[in-house]
Amino acid sequence: MVSQEMGIIRDEEIPIELWRKLVESNIHSSPFQMPEFYELCRTVPGLRPIVTAIKTKDSLVSLAVVVVQQERGLKHFFSRRGIIYGGPLIDHDYPEALGLLLSEISSTLKGRVIYVESRSLTDFSNFSNNFLEHKWEYSPYLNLSIDVHQKHLHDIIRGMNYNRRREIRLSLERGVLYGECENEDELKELYRILSELYRTRVKLPLPDYLFFKALWLNKPGKVFIVKHCNQVIGGSFCLEQPAKGIYTLYYCGLRNYDKKIFPTHLAVLAAFDYAIKHRLGVVDLMGAGKPGEKYGVRDYKAGFGGDIVEHGRYTKIQKPLLYFIGRKAVSFMRLI
Repeated sequence: MVSQEMGIIRDEEIPIELWRKLVESNIHSSPFQMPEFYELCRTVPGLRPIVTAIKTKDSLVSLAVVVVQQERGLKHFFSRRGIIYGGPLIDHDYPEALGLLLSEISSTLKGRVIYVESRSLTDFSNFSNNFLEHKWEYSPYLNLSIDVHQKHLHDIIRGMNYNRRREIRLSLERGVLYGECENEDELKELYRILSELYRTRVKLPLPDYLFFKALWLNKPGKVFIVKHCNQVIGGSFCLEQPAKGIYTLYYCGLRNYDKKIFPTHLAVLAAFDYAIKHRLGVVDLMGAGKPGEKYGVRDYKAGFGGDIVEHGRYTKIQKPLLYFIGRKAVSFMRLI
């Protein structure tokens, strides 16, 4: 196709109907590029979403929602970053639009962030040269998703490894229930469980409670709760893309609650159940770490079945020294 004249538009300049059309038709689309996700992030203190699009005469041909974020306190200086969750949207008939988009993102965020990272959930290998030409560095990173199209829940459970199937069965036999979050008391208790997990074991930054409340209150957020004897013992925070899939952002469960109850398993199972009942095509368990490195989260996710793929990440380092110091600081935090 012959290229048309292209222009750059941002934020409120972008026509919502053209934005939705691009999301609905693009093979790289995910909930992270939906207008609703952009609006959700705007409601959360500490998050600054910026959406940039490339427009021809009558359509959008590339778009990215960059979420600018940072930690509080002393970590602020070394944690300023912009994340393109899921990667940008690209019309394959206009590959040159990606270069224009990447240049504009780098220029807009110059002096505001230490780095910008595009976390791919689909295959961007055809555009690798476009990223590299604009000095975005590729790093291999794995992802795990499971096809649930036209399947029943028992089909999904059958595809899990033996221990996962057995532990789910034991949990259900003990009367564990799962479903959508019904009130803020449940939400607060789930966040308490998740924040304790991140404080004691994961040792990585976790968004403020207001982010998770926004997920619960707004599309495309979806929150599932796991309960036993009317007590919240786990759950999951997800994003839903209608007619396409559900994406698990965070999930957790009480540790050592009961030797025959596995709340985290059911937190993920709730997402599968919802996807099947609402005729979604895929459950994306998302990040599975770097290939060749031991990663317990990958092993856990693999127990649910599915395919591990390498879609990788592209990073544009804006401030190399601060980037180096920040990475060292994160590694140190995980050791203490």
